[in-house]
Amino acid sequence: MRFSVKHTPAFFVLFALTITACASKKDLPPASSPAPQRVTAAPATPQQSATTSPTPAAVSQAAVQITSPLAPPEAALRAAEHVQLTGLELGTMWTFENPPLDQWEQRYGFKPTSEWLDHVRLSSVRFGDFCSASFVSATGLIVTNHHCARECVEAQSKTGTDYVAAGFYAPTRKTEKLCPGLYVDQLIEIQNVTDRVAKAGAGAAEAQVAAMQETERKKIEDECTSASKMVCEVVTLYHGGQYQLYKYKRWAPVKLVFAPELQAGFFGGDPDNFTYPRYALDVSFVRAYEPDSVTPARTSQYFKWRAEGAAEGEPVFVTGNPGTTNRMATVSQLMYERIYRHPFLIGYLEDQRQLMVDVSSRSPEATQSARQQLFEIENNLKSLRGEEGGLRDTLLMARKVKWEREFQQRVNADATLRTQYGNVWDRIQAIAEDKLRTSPRFNYSNLDFYAPPHLQMAAMLIRYVRQSAIPEEQRSEEFKGRKFAAMKAQLAGNIPLDSVLGERIMRERIELLRQWIPADDPLMRATMKPGESVADAAHRLISTSAIADANFRGVLAQAGVSAIDTASDPIIVLARTLEASTRDLAPRWQQIQAAEAVQQERLAHALFAVYGTRLPPDATFTLRISDGKVQGYPYNGTLAPSFTSIYGLYARSTEFGNKDPFVLPKAFADRRTSVNMSTPLDFVATTDITGGNSGSPVIDREARVVGLAFDNNIEGLPNQFLFTTDAARTVAVHSAGITEALRNVYRATPLLNELLGKPTTGKP
Repeated sequence: MRFSVKHTPAFFVLFALTITACASKKDLPPASSPAPQRVTAAPATPQQSATTSPTPAAVSQAAVQITSPLAPPEAALRAAEHVQLTGLELGTMWTFENPPLDQWEQRYGFKPTSEWLDHVRLSSVRFGDFCSASFVSATGLIVTNHHCARECVEAQSKTGTDYVAAGFYAPTRKTEKLCPGLYVDQLIEIQNVTDRVAKAGAGAAEAQVAAMQETERKKIEDECTSASKMVCEVVTLYHGGQYQLYKYKRWAPVKLVFAPELQAGFFGGDPDNFTYPRYALDVSFVRAYEPDSVTPARTSQYFKWRAEGAAEGEPVFVTGNPGTTNRMATVSQLMYERIYRHPFLIGYLEDQRQLMVDVSSRSPEATQSARQQLFEIENNLKSLRGEEGGLRDTLLMARKVKWEREFQQRVNADATLRTQYGNVWDRIQAIAEDKLRTSPRFNYSNLDFYAPPHLQMAAMLIRYVRQSAIPEEQRSEEFKGRKFAAMKAQLAGNIPLDSVLGERIMRERIELLRQWIPADDPLMRATMKPGESVADAAHRLISTSAIADANFRGVLAQAGVSAIDTASDPIIVLARTLEASTRDLAPRWQQIQAAEAVQQERLAHALFAVYGTRLPPDATFTLRISDGKVQGYPYNGTLAPSFTSIYGLYARSTEFGNKDPFVLPKAFADRRTSVNMSTPLDFVATTDITGGNSGSPVIDREARVVGLAFDNNIEGLPNQFLFTTDAARTVAVHSAGITEALRNVYRATPLLNELLGKPTTGKP
């Protein structure tokens, strides 16, 4: 299920600082520690000497590939000599200011007018800060995915009825329920501010460029908001090659109108997630209101509904807000993902998933409380595994190698471009190597990463004591006023700390990081004693610590910094060690990030110089339009059809014995004799989507909704790094299936009439 950009696992906090994907840098001095390898397994790539860091100007590309731990596999290098590029490697996520009108006319015989594009842009909305959606009536009716509206449905389920499990329908506006905190943003205007932002950092030192440009972006946004009263965002495109000011009209409040039961919206559960053929009714409806919460929004721009949907082979377009892609990443950056970041995150999420399964099994209340987090973890885990499969795919890496070589050749063929940008790939590689050396230790040093409650409490105590020692006006915001008082009260309170849970999380934390940090590293020595097993270390740290004792915490808090710095409690010692390590590593990591941002922007300028806007930028959770066709694909030795039918929903449930997660949704079971089984339910298209596109309308040439994008197939997950339509597909709910379900399964006649533009009796 292609989920949101905001929904990352929430049970523990992962600092975005070190697990962000590819980003930028100039030459870095060699580090003293070797590149990380899985300590418990054979190295997957050549090990670089601890003292070698190739000088870009002096070492040939071939030599770099041989000596760098980020060198692509030999099989990929050989295959790169023979693969054919399609010209679509960077995808088809086009911005509305640069649509490829000539390409569309050549492919589909269709060249949209500016009026068509304006209508499509204004009918599409960004759903909160995590999904996409669209207006489908003149009175603020909005359609999106079931999984996008699930938080709203959960909010209605806290007073008795579990609407997530049972489904929800408001036949009248009076019965529509408020979605707490939800809003939708409609893109009204776009303005190019590239020159202004770029000039802000001109001539500055590398480490200051990003900060100076960010200050200018904030200034532009504030000026815009003050003058227009709209929500204004300066959007970075092409990783700094272009900056656009996007002005949004924000619609709030938003109320829930319809959501099917979870078993229909997420039929097949995690096993079917990111797969096709698929049989999910992943749809919900909400309504935007004026600020008075009584008057429905008047929306003159909205998509009409095409009840029968699109036919096989028909051109379609997806409009939505894709979150992030890494198609401009260099080969060395993808190798960093392959060697460290993806395996690290997968291991982390696997541990989290099992923990949440165990927690949710304790009681029905725990199941309800944990299901959203468990869903998010499973969704992210399956997505990362699919992406990692692409990173390990020889053909994908070969295509990336060839695309990069051709790009480099175009740059080097022009003397001016060669002087300006010719060394950018080598510099980015040097940065990626430094990230590879730095990331594991910085991740492990982070006190907020995968911390058991005992370590969290120790971290809070240490921070509280250190901040108490300085004047309030000099403290960080979270250590001022009421927040500081609340922290003091929490430290003084008798808060039970689950030792069993604490040991388990500590054990998994140590085990995860031990794969990447050698046993003789000071961080590991501070965690495990010689000859001690992971389980023994976790037990000793938790069982012999007094951090769970409020009196102990009170004494230390009163005694001040010197007491914290000399305390022998094992959890305090560990937290203090990690705090010091973070303090040492943070400047280095900030330097890496700043340098990488600069080099990424240079790479973007090179791309612009060679290709202009003929290629789309990476996704940035801003409105895009992607083109493609309704089309099946070869899979598993046979063919995947372009669409599935409602009949398949019943068949799949039968074939799995009507057992979870393939239990037939109750509404469909009750209406078995009423529904037209041959109606299309889901379909696939060659359009380009990623996380954040969930809820995106799929429209035809007449700007009519024919479906809702809700997923990639498993073959489409590697499109994060390089786009292909060989077997990668957008998976969408078919408008015919939605229409049939509203009419004959849920009997939601007022909603269906509004959707179809038919008159209704009374107020819907």
